[in-house]
Amino acid sequence: YLFMSGGRTNHGVGFSDEVWRSEDEGSTWTLASKGTIPSRAYHVHLLVDDCQYIMGGQTFFTFYNDVWESCDGLGEVWTQVTKSAEWEGRAGLAATVTKNGDMVVAGGCYNKNGNPARRSFYGDVWSSSDKGRTWTLKTKKAEWTARSGPRLVEDAHSNLLIIAGEIGFTPDTQLVDIWSSSDTGESWSLVTDSPGFSERSGHGVVVTSGGDILVIGGWPHLHDAWLSEDQGASFKQISNNVWNCDEDACGKFDFWPILSEDGLSLYTIGGSAAYSTFGALWQDTWVTEL
Repeated sequence: YLFMSGGRTNHGVGFSDEVWRSEDEGSTWTLASKGTIPSRAYHVHLLVDDCQYIMGGQTFFTFYNDVWESCDGLGEVWTQVTKSAEWEGRAGLAATVTKNGDMVVAGGCYNKNGNPARRSFYGDVWSSSDKGRTWTLKTKKAEWTARSGPRLVEDAHSNLLIIAGEIGFTPDTQLVDIWSSSDTGESWSLVTDSPGFSERSGHGVVVTSGGDILVIGGWPHLHDAWLSEDQGASFKQISNNVWNCDEDACGKFDFWPILSEDGLSLYTIGGSAAYSTFGALWQDTWVTEL
């Protein structure tokens, strides 16, 4: 199955409280849950063993630090396992699941003084070894700049990598640096501040079955793909027409990138098509063979 959850609706004016499931690799979708998990966007959706987890995210004025769990295999039954995690409510957080089953979250943003137009950013890292019920602070202030919209993955050598992100909503506040941690997020070292691709946030990042790192699209309206064969030290461009797109009008960011269980297929679901908070949203599903 493929799953997706929450997100912006109505040209960015609304927020979804839904979970959707596809049983045919994204061709059709079935509503699995509605109204159980509070509406939100810019959250994370993880898979640990046979259970799914949704955590964090925001509406215009609420930033969440709750954790929800579904273990029915269908995404229909959800239980709140943590109402208020040890980390502060945030959106645009990065998260991953390590090979030993730990959840790790890093960074994110929140409204500064309650003003949706202004943001403050987190540079902390937290981990959970009990499926989101309790969290341990790995570092309050990582060596990388506090940010929102980065991507966090574990590479083939069990190092954590945090990739790019943003400290605002303009071209000059996008980031491109890559940092690595070999101690589950306690300390970080710079891998590169010039990986080859441009500054971005809301991009897709996956680690292939062969251990390569793939970066796709991102803000604003990007439609490129870059591959690293050296744990993020350098990237080579392998496409500039992802989604059969070769212009800004069809580029996207804040989409869901999902790697198939066998690691041979990459799916992308939805995404944003607007430079600003409000505007067009995508509802398409794409797949490519790796």
